[in-house]
Amino acid sequence: MDYHHLTPKEREKIEGLWKRGMGIGEIAKALRRNASTISREIKRNGQGKKYRGLWAHACYLERRAKCRRKNLFENARLVTYISGKLTLAWSPEQISGRLLIDYPHDPQMRVSHSCIYRWLAIGMLPRSLELKVHLRHHGHRHGEKRGVRADARELRERSRLALRRKRLGDWEVDTIVAGRETRSFLLNMTDRKSRYCCLALIRNTKKASIMRAFTFFFGDHKLPLETMTSDRGAEFNCHREFEKQFGKPYYFTRPASPWQKPTVENTNGLIRQFFPRGTDFSELSNQAVVHVMDLLNNRPRKCLGWKTPAEIIFP
Repeated sequence: MDYHHLTPKEREKIEGLWKRGMGIGEIAKALRRNASTISREIKRNGQGKKYRGLWAHACYLERRAKCRRKNLFENARLVTYISGKLTLAWSPEQISGRLLIDYPHDPQMRVSHSCIYRWLAIGMLPRSLELKVHLRHHGHRHGEKRGVRADARELRERSRLALRRKRLGDWEVDTIVAGRETRSFLLNMTDRKSRYCCLALIRNTKKASIMRAFTFFFGDHKLPLETMTSDRGAEFNCHREFEKQFGKPYYFTRPASPWQKPTVENTNGLIRQFFPRGTDFSELSNQAVVHVMDLLNNRPRKCLGWKTPAEIIFP
């Protein structure tokens, strides 16, 4: 993971947790930071046994202003160039790349796009707040906006056996949407090791509908079940009910990270062979869905040594 400096909000959290008597290790875990980062922060900015977040951030900005990067700001031409292009709605990456063309022989006129973003974020460019408005994604929330849950199990906590496809029962689940008008759905659950898929027609994405599908396939131990993984869509807000009913952990991928559930995403593509985009799932019968499920589960797969998913999950 790339390192980034503590934010003002993180420093406020450190202050609150430190006042409550939490240890450095506990604070690091709460902020998902390395313990050494928290330790250095408190030692560097603590006043005796006290730590104040706002004061610590002010000290940080003062140190940043005195660091060697200050030499870049003494280059008025560079600062003027960056500010002028930002006003024209150029992206930092465009500015960084264009400098090589406009000043090919001037090493002083060089800056990376990440530096420009950083300077804007911490207010080290003149009129930073005003200039940030010209950025294309200013004011946008980056990443997935759905289903933020404080009690969600992160995927990194999942067993390595699941990651390496060493056992049956580690499932990934996703919904395939027919269209905005019909709002009909196909629920796809695929086992990571065997690639065995379970398909269910659902008329809505309420908890009860999703749980009925889970119960149909995994109730009474019909299929092996160790873990379930999904994205953070609102339709999967049934994780507590799942864990209570089946006694197995439910994990969520990171926001906007479909590659963290590659098995079900690949199966979605296979399903589209039978149900192309634009198919109205509300017009499908359960028999049609079961037929496609049987075709996929009894088709040999190269990744399985030309065995079928059904042969793997039901040896």
